[in-house]
Amino acid sequence: GTIVLPGKHEVVVGSPPAFRGEEGVWSPEELLVGALNTCMMLTFLSYAKHKGLEVVSYESHADGLLENADGKYRVTQIAVEPRVALKSEGDFGRAGEIMASAKQDCFISNSITATVKLNPQFRVP
Repeated sequence: GTIVLPGKHEVVVGSPPAFRGEEGVWSPEELLVGALNTCMMLTFLSYAKHKGLEVVSYESHADGLLENADGKYRVTQIAVEPRVALKSEGDFGRAGEIMASAKQDCFISNSITATVKLNPQFRVP
C-alpha cells in the first residue's frame, strides 16, 4: 500500500517481514515509533528555543516493543534515546527539565497506551 497526501512524498507501507511482509517498506509500528520520536524532538526543540537554550545538535533513536498482550498484538513500550549536544555542561540541568516537559506534553505520547521510556544523553561537542 501507499500513503498519499497532496503536496507530500508518497510513503510505501506494508507488513514487516516477521509478518510475511516485504523488506524496505514502512510498517505501521515503525510509523508509530517514528511519530513519537519526531514529536518528542520537535517539542523539545520548540521548548528549548522558547527558554533560550541553545541546542548544537539533536539525534535520537527509538525502539518499540511489539508484544502479544492479552491475545492482541500491541506496542507496549517505546524507548526514546535522544543525544543532544549543548553549548556547555552548565546547560545539562535545564535541558533535562525541558526534556521532561517535552515528554509530558508530546501529543503523540499522550495519545498512546504504550509506556514511553526516555533516556536522554547530553554532551558538549
